[in-house]
Amino acid sequence: MENFSINYKKDIVIVKVDLPAATMRDAQSLWEIVASDSVFDKEKIIIDLSACSFIDSTFIGMIVKIFKRVSEKHCVMKLVFPQITDIESFRVTGIAKILECFKNLDNAIESFNPDSSVSKIDIDQSNLYHTISDEKK
Repeated sequence: MENFSINYKKDIVIVKVDLPAATMRDAQSLWEIVASDSVFDKEKIIIDLSACSFIDSTFIGMIVKIFKRVSEKHCVMKLVFPQITDIESFRVTGIAKILECFKNLDNAIESFNPDSSVSKIDIDQSNLYHTISDEKK
């Protein structure tokens, strides 16, 4: 589980996934570290995937499973989007429709501020990687 870390910034828990490729073999370990550190008891959670260059559908499924548990407790979870060029799995699963996704950790943290104007990532078929603010232009 050395590929996962949990840090706190104010009242936000940050789960860092430090893997170049997050796959089926890592999904259960993510669940175990989140459950063992009582992350589900926190009100604001960020999963930081910025170190990943590949994420398979099983790992995405685990993120959705964590999101469902967090939502049951009426908490908020956000995602720092991975630095990958092939985001087809994210588009197909529609993860950006259920989770707010951000380009970096600072933006995700800032987005918890009620006065924040940080743009989240939106994924669609015509322009797979753009922000909401780009649509407003």
